[in-house]
Amino acid sequence: MDISQPKFLLIDGDGHVLGTCLDAEGVFVEPAEGDGPVTVEILECLPSQRLRDYLGGSERYRLRNPLRLEGLRMLDAAGQPLADFWVSEIIEWRPSRLGPERADIIAKWGYDSPQASTRHVWERWRTARPDQINQWAVYGPEGRREWLTIVGRSRFRQTGPVDRPAGRVYYLDGVHVTDVTSFYLAVGEAINGPGGYFGWNLDALNDCLCGGFGATTPFTLVWSDSQVARRALSTLMEQVDRAPTSFDAIQTIFAERDVRVVLG
Repeated sequence: MDISQPKFLLIDGDGHVLGTCLDAEGVFVEPAEGDGPVTVEILECLPSQRLRDYLGGSERYRLRNPLRLEGLRMLDAAGQPLADFWVSEIIEWRPSRLGPERADIIAKWGYDSPQASTRHVWERWRTARPDQINQWAVYGPEGRREWLTIVGRSRFRQTGPVDRPAGRVYYLDGVHVTDVTSFYLAVGEAINGPGGYFGWNLDALNDCLCGGFGATTPFTLVWSDSQVARRALSTLMEQVDRAPTSFDAIQTIFAERDVRVVLG
């Protein structure tokens, strides 16, 4: 275990770091089989003085000086925030095997825990963030949905991109846009580069087009291989009470927000 590079930070309700942690077990959960609490084991945590006092204090001290936890922050290999997960309460703790200055902490784990089946997608991001477009294309539907989840959560852990001037031309590679999820992955990368975010549903896309997410309207979106998406997204919606297809709904939002789409 590399003791120089923490993988997680334990954060309080005010955003302060309570401890730097080398690893955690139970971050990726199996589907729930009962109503019991889900826990996470935060390993080799180097506590702040406040956390150290809390763990080492009496029960009366802890009652008079409660900790309001906010979450467990996952870091990437460069030490940058990747995502926050909700942690509600410390249940128990013990000295770590690395020495008394560190502790292993068991806490109640939150509702937003990623599924065990998607761990490989998170590990891909934690090892190295995307540096080329379409790196998500190797995954099936579940993996692509989780990739989009990471895109969104990672984006909101960082300062958003500065909006580029109006009139720009962006290029959407549509060859892998075979469902709604992959459209949002592709348009995010068209606007903001590999791993970029530009919405995850129609409402979020509309919000992004209002500014603050990397692009200023009016702009032009050149969508290559658009027939792939037209075929896939039309098929998904054609049986729903004559509602517009997903493909048509996307075009409508672009038109309403003054985006010229060139379908190739």
